[in-house]
Amino acid sequence: MDFGLTETQELIRASAAEWLSERSGPEFVRAMADDEQGYTDEYWRELAELGWLGLLIPEEHGGSGMQFADMAVLLHEWGAALAPGPLVESSVVAASLIADSDSDDAKSRLLSEVASGESVVIPAVTSLAGEGGRITASETADGWVLGGAANFVPYENTADTLLIPATTDAGVALFALDTASCSGTVTEMPVKMASGVPTYDLGLNEVVCPAGAMLVPPSAAEDAIRRAKSIGATARAIQMVGAGNAVLDRTLEYVKTRRQFGRPIGAFQAIQHYMTDMALKVKSAQLMVQRAAWAIDNVDDSKRHELVLQAKWAANTLMPQVCWTAHQVHGAIGFTWEHDLHLYTRRMLSWRAEYGDTEETRTEMIRYLGDHGNSDDRDGGG
Repeated sequence: MDFGLTETQELIRASAAEWLSERSGPEFVRAMADDEQGYTDEYWRELAELGWLGLLIPEEHGGSGMQFADMAVLLHEWGAALAPGPLVESSVVAASLIADSDSDDAKSRLLSEVASGESVVIPAVTSLAGEGGRITASETADGWVLGGAANFVPYENTADTLLIPATTDAGVALFALDTASCSGTVTEMPVKMASGVPTYDLGLNEVVCPAGAMLVPPSAAEDAIRRAKSIGATARAIQMVGAGNAVLDRTLEYVKTRRQFGRPIGAFQAIQHYMTDMALKVKSAQLMVQRAAWAIDNVDDSKRHELVLQAKWAANTLMPQVCWTAHQVHGAIGFTWEHDLHLYTRRMLSWRAEYGDTEETRTEMIRYLGDHGNSDDRDGGG
């Protein structure tokens, strides 16, 4: 397994790093954390023009048709810049769910709209746990009626389409709801998140939708949702490592310039130990998430699930520790509101909870190992 970047991936990395440094600096990140939408329309149009919104979407639907390992390069830079906007929600997780649709018309329309930036599609799927039961769908002569609740849905206020898992008589299915047609039957309760990402709890009060709103039927929905959550967990883990790498770089620069007792604090052995510990944690998690990103397109579902769990657990465990160590190294200045370090810490803690928090991921990993045993022929994914 070669973790070196291809020529195309290096181009993505360089262009993303340059654009994000100019377009998504700390001032913009702070402003968007206080903004009701969480990003600007102009910013989103620029992302579409760059082709980033359609990186994973097939060419026949207006995208680039790249592999997840290519998207991983962008996500690393996205995390390092703390860039706002529902890139992961719409162009990664939702795109995966839409791709599993039985409806070629719905698939073509939604994927092309996501790639072009014309529509933002938000999935009500943020954890590894089962989504069935909270929302139910009853079939009628004309279509479906949905009722129930969905919690912690990021960027729901900007969604043109919501992807809702709901329990039918035949099992869990996935529905695509046009938010414009649901006005008055979907209640939104804002949830204040430390990350600053606009997030909502939703209440569905007898939402009426046509038969064609069922995007993925019960026969395939649970597998599609599981696959999308796995992709979402990998994406979040990559972002966390990108952010952790940025924290490491910023802290390294700080210890070179901050002076005490007539010399840089980086000369002190205790600080060197801190920096070494941070570097080891970032590198360890980075290797895990790179392996998971490679696995998305290259190994079977079962083995991929194991590697994703390992990557998310590593990111959940190690990257917040990197942030706390950085605060310790910075001293009092690192705990002030004016310093940028808290932006990374707050976002890291939020990402840790999405698509599998630490406890949930550990529990799922134990269950997986119990189901699959410790056979000698397991190859570790590469």
